[in-house]
Amino acid sequence: MDVEFIPLSQLNEANVRQLAKLHHEVMHTLLSDVGLPMVLRYYQAACSDTSVISVCAINSSNQILGWAMGSPHPDRINSRLRTPFVWFMIQMLHLLLTRPLVLWQLISSVISSSSQQDMDRGSIELTYIGVASNQRDRGLGKVLLKEFIGAAKEKSYQSIVLSVETDNEPAIKLYEKSGFRTIKTYSEGRYQRHQMELILE
Repeated sequence: MDVEFIPLSQLNEANVRQLAKLHHEVMHTLLSDVGLPMVLRYYQAACSDTSVISVCAINSSNQILGWAMGSPHPDRINSRLRTPFVWFMIQMLHLLLTRPLVLWQLISSVISSSSQQDMDRGSIELTYIGVASNQRDRGLGKVLLKEFIGAAKEKSYQSIVLSVETDNEPAIKLYEKSGFRTIKTYSEGRYQRHQMELILE
């Protein structure tokens, strides 16, 4: 299969929309639960953030097959989801009326994450890595993770941190095989997560 790896910043608007849709379909995360408009806004914000490290796998038909991305300042991307404020409040009102439990989880996660310690200087957080359903079990996730690790080393980061749900055994095995180790387990709303770290040589 002919696959090209390019950073998020080089995607055109159609590709960004495609990536947001892919995330919404394959990532069972709180961001996905909040809704596709918020997922799209997240990736639009990430595209313009120069601190983001990302790699997207795109085939010759211009289809995104998978991606990995991270930032040393993930809170900065998240804060941009609240602008414009009127748009954000409309999204929150929609959640309140249609999925109040998701809104409660969002509030709970914001409170929980604010109590977590900031990352060490020299660390970058791998925020998302995902692969299209029809590309599973072909080794693409491993390649994307390797590309992300290589990019982090090139930027002279000393470590990569990530969080993963404790019941996501395939992802945990992938991370452990790549050298990540669990440094703590914590609760974020209804989620139980491992925080894992890879020290870069």
